[in-house]
Amino acid sequence: MFALLFLQASIASVLAGAAAWLLLRSAARTWPGLEARRTPWLLGAAAAALTLALGLLPASARPSIVPAIELPAVLSNAAADASSRAGDASADDALFDEHDAMPIEPAPALLWLGYSWLALYSAGLAVCAARRLQATRRLAGLLAASQPLDRLSLADHAGFASLQRALPEVREIDAPIAPMLVGLTRPVLLLPRHLRDFDPAQQRLVIEHELTHLARRDPMWMHASFLLQAAQWFNPMVSRLGRQMAWAQELGCDRTVLLGRPSAQRRAYAAALVAQMRMQTVPGHGTALAFGGRVVDAVGARINMIRDGVPAIPRAVACALGWAALPAVIAASVLLQPALAWHIDAGPAGDPALAAAALPHWQAPMQRLRVSAFFGVLHAPTGRTHGGIDFATPTGTPVFAPADGVVVASTNRYLGESKWGEVVAIEHANGLRSLYAHMDRRQVKEGDHVAAGQQIGTSGATGKATGPHLHMEVTRNGGNIDPQALLGNLEANATRTALQRLKASRAS
Repeated sequence: MFALLFLQASIASVLAGAAAWLLLRSAARTWPGLEARRTPWLLGAAAAALTLALGLLPASARPSIVPAIELPAVLSNAAADASSRAGDASADDALFDEHDAMPIEPAPALLWLGYSWLALYSAGLAVCAARRLQATRRLAGLLAASQPLDRLSLADHAGFASLQRALPEVREIDAPIAPMLVGLTRPVLLLPRHLRDFDPAQQRLVIEHELTHLARRDPMWMHASFLLQAAQWFNPMVSRLGRQMAWAQELGCDRTVLLGRPSAQRRAYAAALVAQMRMQTVPGHGTALAFGGRVVDAVGARINMIRDGVPAIPRAVACALGWAALPAVIAASVLLQPALAWHIDAGPAGDPALAAAALPHWQAPMQRLRVSAFFGVLHAPTGRTHGGIDFATPTGTPVFAPADGVVVASTNRYLGESKWGEVVAIEHANGLRSLYAHMDRRQVKEGDHVAAGQQIGTSGATGKATGPHLHMEVTRNGGNIDPQALLGNLEANATRTALQRLKASRAS
């Protein structure tokens, strides 16, 4: 079920975010200059987002080194109704027809948990969107109340004196805000009128800071960070990574603006930051880059870095941390994320027919399953209904016992005929028996006790076969049933021809 899969992926995202945060914070202790590099922190948030996305892939398409987690399940309503109509004597026929495996679904409590989280996530996403809209409207209101500065006005502004660079649209407002860049595609430089009261050198440094944001394309990366945080609003580590990225952008601009400047100008720059924060009564806006914005509760640390200089770190080191270490976080979180499997321990209370019909979950007979012919379809070579399931696989592929049992046949003359090729048959509990035909080599003999996962031979094309494959049959109390009832739905791992024939069989 998607709801439970999404819950599992969300947990994996939180763990990936925590791993990325711990990795980067540990690296920052070795290279303090990492705090002024935005890329590693942004990639850390992206790693958590990719973990969330990869966790939503079907279990068959997602690699994992952790066994499936079996969760309690119940028979679906359709299966229960079919069983009650058919009666105890024909419960197996109702649940295991020639087309479908036994329909099961997670227990109601698990479904409630999954759907509750999905509803909570949707509500949180709506809150993030509402806050974003509110912030955008506030910024639009500030822009509407501001006045544009033309060339003459800019020439009269001390902050733009001797400034040799292209300028965006500049507007001024009589409000206690921080100087800020507003907008994504065409950012506007919005300045408070009180900035004119600062020392001319301070004015130039403050404006240079904002224009450096523009040159570094910081507004674009800030919006990307916001989208990652909104999509993972439940992940506190992604929020920390986002705040640290914003902090890195401010430090990066400080370093660029103050590069090579004397200590007197550094002190003036720090004084301008303190003065701006004292005059600023309107809180910062999460959708704008503002000089003096409280991106983290470390204003004192920023002033110290302005005074002493931001520690340098080689760009190659910062890129290596982002592009080499963080993908490892993604891979580890996905590989360590088990699939969900539904397991029926017993039928509903008071219904012995359904309890008897419930089957265990078997392991796959091979590491990779690719269905070339489903159970119950018209088998092309014979023209008869297919009594098992075929898996396309190269000759020599290991074949494993799907469950504990006793070998009751290991021969190349099964039922006195050679058409089956090399055959192994295993008797299991609950009246179940599995058969594997057209094998290349048998590694067990009659009377052997085998355990689940033990290799019993290799696949091949012996007997009457059109190509290398493994033919598997399962019987229960002597009657053929669909192996998918024990292995799970295999339609996601099937050839196009097999799916077409299955569809045609269901339609007939």
